[in-house]
Amino acid sequence: MSFTLKLENSRILKGIVETLASIIDETEFMVTPKEFTISAMDPSRICLLKLSIKKDNFDDYKCSKESKVGLNLDDLDKILKRCAANDSVEIDFNEKDQKIKIKMQREGTSRTRTFSLALLDIDIEEIPMENLLNIEYSSKWVIDPEFLVEAIKDAEIYSEILNMKSIEDQGLVFSSTGQIGEMNYELELDELIETDISGTSSGAYSLTFLKAILKISSITEKLEISLKTDHPLKMMFNLLEGGELFYFLAPRVEEADFDEDEDMDEF
Repeated sequence: MSFTLKLENSRILKGIVETLASIIDETEFMVTPKEFTISAMDPSRICLLKLSIKKDNFDDYKCSKESKVGLNLDDLDKILKRCAANDSVEIDFNEKDQKIKIKMQREGTSRTRTFSLALLDIDIEEIPMENLLNIEYSSKWVIDPEFLVEAIKDAEIYSEILNMKSIEDQGLVFSSTGQIGEMNYELELDELIETDISGTSSGAYSLTFLKAILKISSITEKLEISLKTDHPLKMMFNLLEGGELFYFLAPRVEEADFDEDEDMDEF
């Protein structure tokens, strides 16, 4: 089993890996003849994600048989940070080597740099992604990611939790409450790119995990958010130059103190 994945613009892969490395330590790359995917859950079981990039969205893609490789994302992130913006990046895997090779080439030159990274033997827990993707959400909207980034920065003044509420025929309310006061951030329907909001839905979510995933906003073409009371928040990022990232974040109970073993098994 072997594969080759190449992107002429390293920025997309760098942005993806940097974002994922801030949430999960290790993951498996799944490469099939049709697409590249990553599915993972963070160690505390609060968030779950799935990235998929189709074969056609790569500049070069060779894979004749399904392959899985386990990697340390922090190490891969350090390597990819050595890419310049105008470098192409190629990831090669040959099963007999038991490592991947990352090759960078500067645009318009023959100069190449190659890094290798040893594989990990990862025991991946079964991830109920299909169950989550099949949930019917009562509220859904497309938003400029910068609005959400702004709401998160406002909320951080008061607590570690962002409350979200969607209201039919009105729009969205982001809020946060703490000992020193409270914050309300309201967006009417005309501020949203697309809306499909029925009734009223609400939830409270960890700012830490929202901030981590929103690192990917710089390479996001479109952000769709789905909200349903007492359910995980669903975010779908359409990435520049192709690819989708689904992100599910379990709801928090505001002002509750969770023990280490209370892992909020929402999934």
